[in-house]
Parts: sequence; C-alpha cells; structure tokens
Amino acid sequence: MRLAVGLFALLLSINCPAWAEDGPAVEWSAEGNRVEIRQPFGGSDIVVSTSSRMAGAIDSLTWSGREFVNTYDHGRELQSAASFDDYGECLNPTEAGSDADGTGETSSSRLNQVQTGRSWLQTWSQMAFWLAPGTTSAGCSKGPGPYDTVLSDYALMKRVTIGAHGVANAIEYRATFSVPRPHGSATFEVATAYMPAGFSRFWTYEPAPRKLSPLTDGPGEQNLPVILATEDGSHAMGVYSAGLPQPAFPNQGYGRWSFAHLPEPGNATVKWNCVFREANLSPGDHTFTCYVLIGTLQDVQAGMTALQAALDGRQTAAARQAPRHDTAAPQAETSPSQDRSKAEPDRGVTLFVGTEPNCNAGILTTDPRFGGCATMPIGSTLASRSASSGPALYASLADGPSAGVVTSNPGHLNAPTKPIGFLLPRGSEGTPVYVGTVSGCNAGVASTNPTHLNCSGSFLGVALR
Repeated sequence: MRLAVGLFALLLSINCPAWAEDGPAVEWSAEGNRVEIRQPFGGSDIVVSTSSRMAGAIDSLTWSGREFVNTYDHGRELQSAASFDDYGECLNPTEAGSDADGTGETSSSRLNQVQTGRSWLQTWSQMAFWLAPGTTSAGCSKGPGPYDTVLSDYALMKRVTIGAHGVANAIEYRATFSVPRPHGSATFEVATAYMPAGFSRFWTYEPAPRKLSPLTDGPGEQNLPVILATEDGSHAMGVYSAGLPQPAFPNQGYGRWSFAHLPEPGNATVKWNCVFREANLSPGDHTFTCYVLIGTLQDVQAGMTALQAALDGRQTAAARQAPRHDTAAPQAETSPSQDRSKAEPDRGVTLFVGTEPNCNAGILTTDPRFGGCATMPIGSTLASRSASSGPALYASLADGPSAGVVTSNPGHLNAPTKPIGFLLPRGSEGTPVYVGTVSGCNAGVASTNPTHLNCSGSFLGVALR
C-alpha cells in the first residue's frame, strides 16, 4: 500500500529482475540480514534497525517494550520517497521497494551500502518506482509515468543518528536524494513513518509557546510538527524540522493520516510525514533533515523543546531540562569523520566509486549507475572553497562512456566538464582521493586506488564523509 566491460564500454540498458539483490559492497553481520543501532533513554534503549528485506529502510524502532513501526508491506516502514511533476504515485521512487513487493521478503529497490556505528547508521540505495511501468493507481493524476523499468535511477543516501544535538531521544534523519534529471516540481517525502494503529491519539507541537494541542487524525497537512501517541501517552513519536514550513509553502510540511479501519491482522496503521517541495528542480543532490522524537508524550514534547533550542543555538532553561532519564545521557556517537562540535561543512556533490571488476572498479564518478554497474558512495565534495579546502574537482560532460567521470583537470580528454566542488586537504578525516598520472592509462581520472589500472597516481585530497 502507498499511501569484459571496461571504462570505455557503457552498458546502454539493464535487464532488472523483479527484485533487486543487495549490491556487492553490502555485508550483513547479523542473522536475517539485519543491522541495528541503539542508545539508552528513559530506562530502556531506543533501538533502530534495518534489513535487506526493505533495502535499508527502517523496519523496526522499539523503545520501552513497544514497536513503533508498521511493516505490513513495502510502502510502510520509516522511510523516504519522492514524486515529481505532479505524477504522484506514477513517478514515485520509494526506498523500501515497490507496490508489487507486497508483503514479500524481497525488495525491488537495491541496497548498495550500509554502515553503522553504535548509535548511527548510513545507507545508500537505488530506489524502485512504486508502480510498475505503464500502470496507474488512484494516486496518479496524469496517467502512467515516463519510465520503463522497475528499478529507478534515483538514489537515496540517508544517515540516521540517535541522540542528535545532545538530545537523547532525538533521532536525526538526514536524506540526500540524487536526482538524475530536471523536473518542473518535486515533492520529497524526506521521512514518513507508518505506525501501529494503537498510536491513535494525534497531537501538534506549537514551537512558539512550546505546548501541545490535540489534533484530528486528518487526513491533512499543516505547518506545525505532528506527534502520534498511545491513548495513555506512555509511548509517542513525533517529527520536527528546522526547515519547515518552507517560505513558498507556509501552510504545509507535516502530514498525518489514519488507516485504522483496514482489515487483516497487522494492516491497520497510522502515519505522519515530513515533506519538502521544490520547483524547477535541477539534477544533482538534494539534502533535507527531519528529526524523529521518541518516548512518552511528555518526553517527545520536552525533546522537541530542547531540540528547537539546540538548533536555534540557544542554551535556554528548556534545553537544560532536555529529557535525560539516564544518569548521564550519552551523546550521539560520531563516525571518525564527523565532529558535531563543529559546524557541518557545506556539502557539494556526492561521489561514488565503481565496485565491479572489469567494468568500473576504482573509477570516481558522480553517477551512481556509472557504466551500468554497481557503485558505492565514498563521501562528497565541499560546495565552496575555503582557506582549508583542497583542490577542485570536475565531472566530465563528454558524450558517451566518460560522462560523469571525476577528474582534477577541467579540460580532461579535451571535452567539457563542470565544477563539482573541492576536496579537503591532506590529513583531514575522510576518504583519500588520488588522480592517475600515466598517459594512455589513467591520466586525469580520479580514484580511491593510488595505483588504479596498475598505473601510478598521486594523492589529490580527501572526500568529506
């Protein structure tokens, strides 16, 4: 329900199976192809997990003995999706898979990478279109969408961190949509959670007076954060974003629905979402952040107040009273390349490296499907030059198989290129990047391998992770 091939041979089409296997870079350490992250809060652990079945979408979030996520089919979960040009479900790349996946154990989306720390996880996936090519639904307003494959060329990179900004029950959900072509309009469902029907009480949080007010179950969209809770308020989940409402859409951003009437065991559900809209969308990466709050209804209210203060940069009494039921609520764990005591750098373009031998292995690119073969994200460029930035990078605009190759040479192969940002200097945390130096072999081609194609290269800089 919705609610041998080398650098110079480009595959022009891909015959995709009805479901997509995980990419070759994905490794599962737990039985059942699952990973989880956790952090203590309120005498229990907030536990977030994902699986191969849902291509990296969050299919379980538990706290204090209760499951917060409905996983009846591949349209539920806590996940991301997008739609374009008013096609609705008829042009609707979806993280967890397609409508045809139903209640099955496999996904039409392809998970290409999953990484975890104690309290953070990051996934990169290639999303499936929700509806099969040539089909429509009641959620389509323009007829069948302009595509002919189940697996789309729209990619999603998300990073989920428990304990965001020092607020123990706040989960940062940062999603980057890689859009391959321009669109007149886009609706990014950055995060949506389908929850068990027992979360039947709907509330709204008013940031100015910092209070809760009862809310109908809609359906509808509004400009204030939404919270769904159990009848007694012992368990609740809410959503907040500092970027909402958007100036162009002052009355929208947070939606809620109730499908509590649906038959069959496990089918009844309720939903919230966190939505951003864009007009005249250019190709490339588009990043948005929403925050998910977990706990009792009072915990969620206090967490939103503390998070709002933290994001506003204010140390208010409300922030000091953030819900920290543990003796010393742990801060969100950071990956080696992430330091939350510093301002987040202005990210540029996501970089991918080919992973398939005899196809694209080692080649740095801006195209997640470069050569028609698998890739994995290795980080991103910096959007602008600074005193501490390294060299500039460019992406080839050449026609044919070199399109999307990353280089340090703006005149690479005597073809047009476009600037895509800057690397960090030597010694920075991140992924080292090298550039080939041997004419007729790897000259000018950026790689994560210092001896790409068994030819020498030189250190270029570091990609931001």
